[in-house]
Amino acid sequence: MKRDSRFAKAHGCLAGLALGDAMGCPTEFLTPEQIAAEYGRVEGLVAAPAWHPHSAMSPGRVTDDTEQALALAGVYLHAGRMSAEAMAWALLNWAEAQGRRLSLYAGPSTRRALEALRAGVAPRESGRAGKTNGAAMRVAPVGIVRAGDFEGALADAVEAGLPTHGTSLALSAAAAVACAVAEAMREDATLEGVLEAGMEGAVRGRAFGAWVWTPPLEKRIELALRLVRQADSEAEALQTLYAYVGVDLTVTESVPTAFGLVVLAEGDPMRAVRYAANIGGDTDTIGAIAGAICGALQGVEALDRALLAEVERVNGLDLAAVARGLVGVRERI
Repeated sequence: MKRDSRFAKAHGCLAGLALGDAMGCPTEFLTPEQIAAEYGRVEGLVAAPAWHPHSAMSPGRVTDDTEQALALAGVYLHAGRMSAEAMAWALLNWAEAQGRRLSLYAGPSTRRALEALRAGVAPRESGRAGKTNGAAMRVAPVGIVRAGDFEGALADAVEAGLPTHGTSLALSAAAAVACAVAEAMREDATLEGVLEAGMEGAVRGRAFGAWVWTPPLEKRIELALRLVRQADSEAEALQTLYAYVGVDLTVTESVPTAFGLVVLAEGDPMRAVRYAANIGGDTDTIGAIAGAICGALQGVEALDRALLAEVERVNGLDLAAVARGLVGVRERI
């Protein structure tokens, strides 16, 4: 695969993640009805309502989804490889930089794990209570570095998830997203191949971490895909995902719904992130996951460059530089 093509896919993955996060930030915690009443339909970067927890954030501001993904990318860029210990250190540094914002930014599993890490618990044990979607939301850079390498993506997704989300459920979700992105990074990737890799990642990822009772994630993804394909319209597909799969931060809701949006969007990252911003619930994380997978599949040229430039400006980001660095790591391993 040519370096330029791999870079375009890597850049598209990070751009899709950041755009999905930024567009979903103002509508997080809202129902579809509240979103429609406030905005009609979210098509770009908007401000959160005055009464919203994110009301002080500028339009285009990203959340912990993007910031933790970049922290994960930094592990590769600085160490050249992924480990639970390096990931724990990166997350502790990220949390320290958040200051008082941490309570708003970090999810419940991450906050508990950070407290455990500060108390001296080992990074391979600190996340044994983490059952939410935090590992899945930040794992996309693993797929970039492990492009076309299912086994490598699986192993690194587990390492990256252990410090905060070290349960079979959460690691299944992280592996599903990482393996889907790794497959999407192939030059000849197809949407069906990406979905198959994601579901196989969910199966294989469940073998790691502290066991928790849960519906098998791949079955929930299958359900989401079936509901989307059986729907007679875009509106029906979104309503059915909301009603029957769910949009909560629990893994078995948000992650399958994100895969459902990938199918509904036919792999188009802008369609996927717009669906996510309007579906309700954990909109930023659903958008980040769906945007990352679709961005890796279609490349950065499929993204709205004006919106991307605004997100980068608001947050002081240079996603192209990060993507270039991750591609360089891929070439060295």
